[in-house]
Amino acid sequence: MARSGRATKDFLRGVVFVSLAPWMVACGGVTTSAESPAVGDAFAVSAVSVCQATLAQKEAWRPFPHPEFNPTQPDPSKFPEVAVWLKEETAVTFEAWLAELQALGEPPGGQEAWDDVLAAVQTIVQLNAAQVTAAEDGDTEAFVEAAADLRQTQVELVRATEAAGVAECADVHK
Repeated sequence: MARSGRATKDFLRGVVFVSLAPWMVACGGVTTSAESPAVGDAFAVSAVSVCQATLAQKEAWRPFPHPEFNPTQPDPSKFPEVAVWLKEETAVTFEAWLAELQALGEPPGGQEAWDDVLAAVQTIVQLNAAQVTAAEDGDTEAFVEAAADLRQTQVELVRATEAAGVAECADVHK
């Protein structure tokens, strides 16, 4: 009996989700265009939900230890604290973001656009790791290079999320 009760509850949650998805899309929750997202309405709602949760986590980060720190001209004496902060805040958040996006599975449409979103987020995770390593090694040149590559990857993330119909997801990394 408990099993059928749980199945009914799960079914009803699905019905509510599916019936709310078009409303969320219409209210600007997923896309600003009049057409459906390339990845499908329900998938886009799920993806944007993951991104909003990640953005909330990012907004809860503890303050960066050196607000005056310039990643294009870093002060190597600040690297030890920067490395720890990047590991504890950025890496944890963006690795979880990637895992949660991957856990959504394949969209019903727009697979190439979705693959581009995942590739951009994977690159962000890798470049954040490169910054941590560079900071730990005191390698200013590698740190600056990773920072520049992260800025370029943001451009790619914006393009990919717009193509997929989940443009709000680009806000997580900006």
